[in-house]
Amino acid sequence: MSQPKSTAKTYLRIGEIAARSGVSAKALRLYEQRGLLKPCTHSEAGYRLYGPEALRRLMQIVVLKRGGFTLAEIAGLLSSASQVIATLLDERIQGLQRELADKKTALATLQAVSERLGSASTLDLDQLLESIHMSHTAKLDLSASERDLVRQRAEQIGKDNIQALCAALPNLIAQMRAAMASGKPATDASVVELARQYRALSPALPDLDKDTKQRLIGSLNARPDVMAEHGLDASLLAYLREALEAAKAS
Repeated sequence: MSQPKSTAKTYLRIGEIAARSGVSAKALRLYEQRGLLKPCTHSEAGYRLYGPEALRRLMQIVVLKRGGFTLAEIAGLLSSASQVIATLLDERIQGLQRELADKKTALATLQAVSERLGSASTLDLDQLLESIHMSHTAKLDLSASERDLVRQRAEQIGKDNIQALCAALPNLIAQMRAAMASGKPATDASVVELARQYRALSPALPDLDKDTKQRLIGSLNARPDVMAEHGLDASLLAYLREALEAAKAS
């Protein structure tokens, strides 16, 4: 059947659909071979032409594939696809709502911990214990790529450098804390020199991208127990970062 000239604008060729829908022409041909999709008509030159009906079917196929169904399963579902799609979308919406609620809870927890970090000395025992519990249960997992980056950094630094860092770090941190307590700015030459010593212990340390750095810093800020194990706290960590930036710039 050839395409009616008066309705030519209502049809698209396979390449046009592929370019505009993100579904490859190869996939479209596969769907046709499997009997899942068929052109609405053909042009006078024999090209496949697809109209609204075919595009609605393609949308059903795409949604079902995103839902994890195989093409064989989709073939059996298409007769009731509208209801199936509605159910899948409802489930996904509910899942996203749960994720959003979890993220809001995590955000509120981190904000509360962050506020308490700056006033830990004024909290009573119950408040301190509650803060530790909040910090311990907060969702701060790094992504797989970020964990890989941390492992790569450790490999690049090298075992000897890591051991040297662990041995020298307590003394460096003690000197840094004393400088901060005395009122010296992080940009003071003596403080910057301490930062250079810290930096020199890990010469292979690559720079992190801004987003990953902020996530790592945020994770550390929200774990006062981890910082305490290394003699750090939020204010000293910020002081050290400022000194490192000054060392890098000088």
